[in-house]
Amino acid sequence: MELFEYIDLMQKPYDIFYTDSVHSPLHWHYYSEILYIISGSVKIVCNNKEKILYSGDTCYFYPLQLHEVSEHKNCTEKVKYAVVKFNIHTINIPEAYLQKMYDCFVRRTADEDFCIVVPSEKSCEKIGNLVQNIVAEFEGKSAMYMLAVQSGIHSLLIEIARKIDASTKQIHEKHAEQNLSFYHILEYIDTHSSEPLEVAQLADLCHMSYSNFARLFRKNYGRSCKEYISYIRLNKAQDLLLNSDYELDYIAQETGFFDCSHFIKTYKKWRGITPKQERLLHKANV
Repeated sequence: MELFEYIDLMQKPYDIFYTDSVHSPLHWHYYSEILYIISGSVKIVCNNKEKILYSGDTCYFYPLQLHEVSEHKNCTEKVKYAVVKFNIHTINIPEAYLQKMYDCFVRRTADEDFCIVVPSEKSCEKIGNLVQNIVAEFEGKSAMYMLAVQSGIHSLLIEIARKIDASTKQIHEKHAEQNLSFYHILEYIDTHSSEPLEVAQLADLCHMSYSNFARLFRKNYGRSCKEYISYIRLNKAQDLLLNSDYELDYIAQETGFFDCSHFIKTYKKWRGITPKQERLLHKANV
């Protein structure tokens, strides 16, 4: 089963739409995903736990979190919900709030972790209005609509964060590296991607043999651990490439590549163009 979902950062920074689909099998992606139920009800499954979402409920799936959306058999009303997918690493959160936003919407620490659910009685009309405005901006494509979408996502995240019961989120507890759970290895890789990473080392951190770790990683995430590490580094390099003026040598060093030559070769294989060409193309389209 292919569990990996990819959205191109430059060509498609957001994926926003209404849907009635109740057939989204188990998958994961590097992006955040928000669902807002407009009518009907759906069943969500996340890390072997499930919950029914009803009209007015909001759900936030963390980056890298395995989840699915399926039919709620007792639903008698036509299903409609909004989907907002975005890369939280590239929506330009002000530095003063970066730590707090990442604590809320990126870092997961408990082994039994679940997605964030804001029930309708807590979400009030504001979340629904924000979501529908985001969809309208994205579909309408009026002047500066991408800025409006980004601003709307900021407001939506702030509203969700304010509704979260802090006592139920263990956001400050950190895993001891010597007792790392396999299901949080992606978080570890994301945090340490600029450092040398060996698959054998990651298997040791999870107290697993190399072969079992490699097999379980591919089964759960649809690609090898080595491929995933490379993908994370490329995404972070692309973010720096498009949103900064750093030299290629610096970007290569900061994102974990051996050297600039290795970075350029790997990037071209991934994107079909060199990092320099990518940057020039992006500037021409801004």
